[in-house]
Amino acid sequence: TASSQDELRRELARYFYPGKIESGVASHKKEISVPLSPEQKKTMKEIQHHLASGRLARMKGEVDIDAMKALSPNSFEKANADQHKAIAKRLQRSLGIIKHSAMQKVIDAHPKAAKLDKVMSIANERKNKPGVIFARSLNTVHQLADQLRTQGHRVVTITGSDSAKEKEKKRLQFRPEQGEPQADILLASDAGAVGLNAQRGEWLVQYDTPNTAKTHAQRRGRIDRLGQENEVELIDLVADHPVERANRKRLAEKYELRGILTSPLEGLDDTGLAPYLQQARMEREQASLI
Repeated sequence: TASSQDELRRELARYFYPGKIESGVASHKKEISVPLSPEQKKTMKEIQHHLASGRLARMKGEVDIDAMKALSPNSFEKANADQHKAIAKRLQRSLGIIKHSAMQKVIDAHPKAAKLDKVMSIANERKNKPGVIFARSLNTVHQLADQLRTQGHRVVTITGSDSAKEKEKKRLQFRPEQGEPQADILLASDAGAVGLNAQRGEWLVQYDTPNTAKTHAQRRGRIDRLGQENEVELIDLVADHPVERANRKRLAEKYELRGILTSPLEGLDDTGLAPYLQQARMEREQASLI
């Protein structure tokens, strides 16, 4: 309830730095909808076929090993053949989770993913501006790096396999303390989402949707931070698919929960209705402008 949210904020207020520190420069945020490629659509249909086979086998009390292998190949990689039936049976009990994981992989990590082409387009349009790209999958990081280099971009990658010393060395290639930079695009997994100062960047692309609002905000904070001297573009790529739209809905809801604890306490009323009234007022004002 509204009142319990406010009570929680008051209880925890001593442990938080409320609000956020503004960078002082304009940040242009936008979401770009990306339709799936024909190859992705074909793979999605195959996934639906395997899911239907798995459901039918489960209803009959049987196990469809081939369908489960197609949906979750990594689950079988290191297992002996005599273990495959047990693994497939376990996977069939969690088809909802398997479905989401398989479809997410097609959206983000397919060799012909439409998002890959969109990143190339964004980078080429900003060839004279340094930028940062985040992608969760290591395979996607390497795939993006290869394609960007093929198109003439100077790229440096940071992933969880890099030591702290290696990360700092790579960061300096993008934002050196002196001399000319050796890279104009910093491409990172979420290993680079925290603590990395990449404020030389003037644009940032989030290739995928993080699981938490915290990670989403931290990614943006690599360039939208104190010391930034240029306007920045903060771009989110969103596949035109129900799985991705569900991810965005989840992210928005988590941002709301995050705001309960981190928004400034000044002006908080005892009823807890103020933020809801303010939101309703803003919605009416926006509707009047349409």
